[in-house]
Amino acid sequence: MTLPTANQTGTARPETGSSITLEMQDITMRFGAVTVLHGVHLDVRAGEVHALLGENGAGKSTLMKILAGVQSPTGGTVRLDGEAVSFGSVADAARHGVRMLFQELSLAPDLSTEENLYLGEMGKLVSDRDLRTRAQAHLESLGLSLPLGRPVRELPVGERQMVAIARALIGNPKVLVFDEPTAPLTSHEIEQLFTFIRRIREQGVAVVYISHHLGEVFRIADRVTVLRDGRNVATAETAHTTQDQVIEWMVGRQVSVVSRVRPATGEAAFHIEVRPHGLPASAIDLRPGEILGLVGIVGSGRNAVSRALAGVGGESVWNGKRVRSPREASAQGIGFVPEDRKTEGAVLDGTIGENIGLSSLSQFTRAGFVQSGPERQLVQTWMERMQVRPMNSGYVTGSLSGGNQQKVVLARVLAARPRALVLEEPTRGVDIGAREEIYEVISTLAQAGLPIVLSSGDALEVIGLAQRVLVFRGGVVVKELFSPITLEEVVAHVTGAAVA
Repeated sequence: MTLPTANQTGTARPETGSSITLEMQDITMRFGAVTVLHGVHLDVRAGEVHALLGENGAGKSTLMKILAGVQSPTGGTVRLDGEAVSFGSVADAARHGVRMLFQELSLAPDLSTEENLYLGEMGKLVSDRDLRTRAQAHLESLGLSLPLGRPVRELPVGERQMVAIARALIGNPKVLVFDEPTAPLTSHEIEQLFTFIRRIREQGVAVVYISHHLGEVFRIADRVTVLRDGRNVATAETAHTTQDQVIEWMVGRQVSVVSRVRPATGEAAFHIEVRPHGLPASAIDLRPGEILGLVGIVGSGRNAVSRALAGVGGESVWNGKRVRSPREASAQGIGFVPEDRKTEGAVLDGTIGENIGLSSLSQFTRAGFVQSGPERQLVQTWMERMQVRPMNSGYVTGSLSGGNQQKVVLARVLAARPRALVLEEPTRGVDIGAREEIYEVISTLAQAGLPIVLSSGDALEVIGLAQRVLVFRGGVVVKELFSPITLEEVVAHVTGAAVA
């Protein structure tokens, strides 16, 4: 077949015998004078996994919110099994067999696993025993073992994600939308998810899969549709295109992914004793300009250590100075970018300017009054350095794309001029273009001499940035690796397949 170029729209021809379950045709969406979708088209066949790709702000989420009944389009038609439909709510869409697993989990944290599974589908009188029996049977049918009878807020993030996935699979959905489903999952849980997706594909369900990880897309998807700036760019079969071509369609230019590792030199800038709650204490030496990577699956102790470095869920001692809270970490010059930017990293109701200036108020406060001029200058400087878009300090942070929210959080931390930086999952939920920009910032900071601890579940991210990597398993460091490092050896040590 002839592939579409980066400024054309091409559609792979449906296979013989396959039928179109979902068709979204000429979808337009306007918010006031701003048009965010310009006549977008998407069709998904029965028994197909169709990846919807694009940078943050490309229009993917808006298109899927229209499909899921969250928003009504300004124009265009949605057809399900050939019939025009219009959903007034998420519940209405679900009744028609269209279900969406949102990137931000929509679980009731104080309810149990089984209550979350059947929330909205229970009768007036429900027996706890019957509900638990139904839930257990459903989980077993999916090959899952999740704790019942406990509030989901007590479950690890990965298990909460699996609860949401299991809930979406109840009944007989016709269309199932996954929005960044693997972000909080371990490698084992990702394999479970892919098994689920293959199983429901065999049952004829049409699957829309949204992810910034192209490796996943090319493993699981039959076709891809790429959006850019609210317009169709290309649709193609994964078997007849490449990751490099898809990246070019997404960002409108070629992107070179290279290792940014530079050797760290000199004596240790910090000797750190780390004491996470419930885990053995450990010691870390961190040199100037070094990027130290922490890797390990969920529950390995990696996150516990990175958080204890900032005084969360434990404590740490940096060159003899104790850190028992983020406030004390900040006072010691330790910048911390947490994993969950929406609940811990940013004030979503605040403006970009308010967020960036939050950690630096002491720099321009005199006699209890904030000097607005220096504050505005600081905010503008960091918006430009981080390439925050839109370049409007009055814009509400919660309205930004995930990538721009992360840039705002980084700008806030860096504006306080830290002596060391602890990063947790710095590019989770961030599109390829913004990810490259964040990588460049991290690399530049290290080259300027800032010591950085990088905790990430993305092994390729760590390999591309870190000079040294600590592999966690069972709450302790099982291996220390030095650049150059291969993905194979990281995975082997993380899973325990390698001999230490």
